[in-house]
Amino acid sequence: MDLPRSSPARLTALATIKLPRWGLALMCLVYILPGLFWRDPWKAEDAAGFGVMWTMARGTLHDWLIPNISGLPVYDSGPLAYWLGALSIRLSDWIAPGFTSAPVAARLADIPWLLLTASVLWYSTYLLGRRPAAQPLALAFGGQPEARDYGRTLADGALLILLATLGLIEPAHRSSADVGTLAMSSVVLYALARSLDRPFSGAIALAFGVAGVALTRGPFPAAALLLVAIALVAAHPDWRRSRVPLLVVGMPLLAALLAAWPLAVNYFDPAEARQYFATRQHFWISYADGIDADGLRHYLRTVPWFTLPGWPIAAWAVWSWRRNLLNAHVVLPLGCLAASVATLGVTSDPSDGLLLTLLPGLVMLAAVGLPTLKRGAANALDWFSLLIYSLIALALWGSWLTRLIGVPAAYASSMQRLVPGLPGSFHADATIVAIVASLGWLWLVYWRVVKHPKVLWRSVVLASGGAMLCWVLLMTLWLPEIDFSRSYRELALQLQGALPPEARAHQACIASDGLGPGHRASFAYFSDVRFAPVDFEGHETESCQFLLREDQTRDLERGDLRGGRWQLVWEGRRAVDRDERTRLYRRTRDKADEHPSVRSVQ
Repeated sequence: MDLPRSSPARLTALATIKLPRWGLALMCLVYILPGLFWRDPWKAEDAAGFGVMWTMARGTLHDWLIPNISGLPVYDSGPLAYWLGALSIRLSDWIAPGFTSAPVAARLADIPWLLLTASVLWYSTYLLGRRPAAQPLALAFGGQPEARDYGRTLADGALLILLATLGLIEPAHRSSADVGTLAMSSVVLYALARSLDRPFSGAIALAFGVAGVALTRGPFPAAALLLVAIALVAAHPDWRRSRVPLLVVGMPLLAALLAAWPLAVNYFDPAEARQYFATRQHFWISYADGIDADGLRHYLRTVPWFTLPGWPIAAWAVWSWRRNLLNAHVVLPLGCLAASVATLGVTSDPSDGLLLTLLPGLVMLAAVGLPTLKRGAANALDWFSLLIYSLIALALWGSWLTRLIGVPAAYASSMQRLVPGLPGSFHADATIVAIVASLGWLWLVYWRVVKHPKVLWRSVVLASGGAMLCWVLLMTLWLPEIDFSRSYRELALQLQGALPPEARAHQACIASDGLGPGHRASFAYFSDVRFAPVDFEGHETESCQFLLREDQTRDLERGDLRGGRWQLVWEGRRAVDRDERTRLYRRTRDKADEHPSVRSVQ
């Protein structure tokens, strides 16, 4: 039951005009599609995630059951998001062979994840927003909104805040498990909101949501969200009806979903299953070493901008609803947000992808705070968004024109030094898209500033529109430069051209030293080389005649090379990396055969 306290929200029915469904759909498309096409896998998380999906798509059942990057096992995430990406690659090859590249097909799997996130966050906010305790204060002469209209307006606001979140833009367009974690965390929030009215449906959704988080990001975020659900069901009166469904349906279904993957691996390959899951368990035990000072500083620097503009509104929501914190529409997002914050403190290895688990609870809490914003604060948010995003858009347009025409020369030369070797280029289709997006921004500004709408979500529509405008400009006008600076294509093609005949087309294996997962995936895909598989103890299972090494050592006589004597075959680096070196070596003598008088680098 909802606690009968006075609501801090005050507004009229005119403020709850819902956003047109076609407008929501258009904004979601404008947000999702740019950045998925016409680019390579980018360094770090994007390339590593694609490497797992590509290995699955062209591999055997073993690769589908045990995620790996060209033979390198992956332990820090589950297989669920990778399965969807690999399936997208296979379907693309089957339905339209040659129409899309494998990286594009892998990124297309982000679309269902993002649509699921938007849908369940919208609906869970609507379910909580229509509850009696969430309603605004009744006006003396009437005119307050209906419960359903008010819930829809809060849900529209939640979706706009999600689309305006700065930290979501880049992770939402890369091939990784992060966007899957965001979607399944949102499902957990929806399940708990749904269980208030339909306990059995909510218990089933909760099982799928928690299992989905575990199968995308690992045990700790899933355990934290499950503990929040158990605490609400056990202690909060609004969730009292959900106790039996959770015990009878939810927990058994969750156990079955969590056991399905390990049982499948054990059924098809028992020996591999024991070794893989033992190593995975050891990884997660060592992972939970607690946050250190460096990780804490990283989060303190990153979280404020990552969660803009939601966190100031969410903080205000907690303050304005401080007398009603135990009401369902406040305690549910606040509890999920607290669980995500606690998850960040589990490890000393900070991850920006883990920050995405903050967003579902934060976005819903911010939506609840929209009706309580003072007019001055709402106007300040509007003008801040208008000023900042307009200036950024002008800077992007101006810099692009300068790079294109070379005037002023000094500024054009400084930009050229950022991407040495890449000439400025003009693409008519990309420019047209950028112009249309800019005109759409001008219309949105005119609607907000001149028309003075009274709708509740007016205070965040410029923030979401501005974020999308800047992302569209980056992914149209500046995509060639960004792709050049973050892709390993050119370096991998250099390696492919320098490979001896016996190392090409998988005729010989290549050992690796110092290669990150993203590097390994990029070289395997673009260079078409076969890396030596790595066992569950981290040792390569083949003795290769070639070694690919990456480091920041310019002196070839420094550093350690694996036992034996090696001859340098090729050395290269990306044009935008001054220090990072990639070198290919050929084995000339094993360590056991080496004469003591022969000097070798070890």
